[in-house]
Amino acid sequence: MTQRTTIPAREIDHNDQCVGCGANAYGVSAGDPCHPLCPFETGTFSPAVILRVANLRVRNHPAGVGYDIAGAIFAAAVDLAGNDQAQALADEARQALADYLVGQWPPKAEAIRNQVVYRHGLFAQLTEIAVSLYGAADQHDGNDPDDC
Repeated sequence: MTQRTTIPAREIDHNDQCVGCGANAYGVSAGDPCHPLCPFETGTFSPAVILRVANLRVRNHPAGVGYDIAGAIFAAAVDLAGNDQAQALADEARQALADYLVGQWPPKAEAIRNQVVYRHGLFAQLTEIAVSLYGAADQHDGNDPDDC
């Protein structure tokens, strides 16, 4: 996990929930506050949070054909952790996504492990990319992605 001294504003997903702790952003009145241990409260971001935020950035990273998922992951890491810590955190997040994708694809995917994120961005639809980013985040957090 990576800690930043200035904490960015929380990011809200398609379910109107904080991507760090799941607090409802638009509930009664102004919404629920984040949990005290939420990354947007502590300034400590894990690869799982980076993957969820990358899902919010992926549309802004077209790759001619498909999407630059690695670029979206790096942009999320810069936005959350800052320039000094972004590369290491983005590398961890990309590795978590590659692990998830290799586990989902046929056995031959292991041979192209270093290309799976790139290829996924080229050939997958946005909904598939979202499922993989959230699945990888859940797997990284120790949850069973199939249960979510």
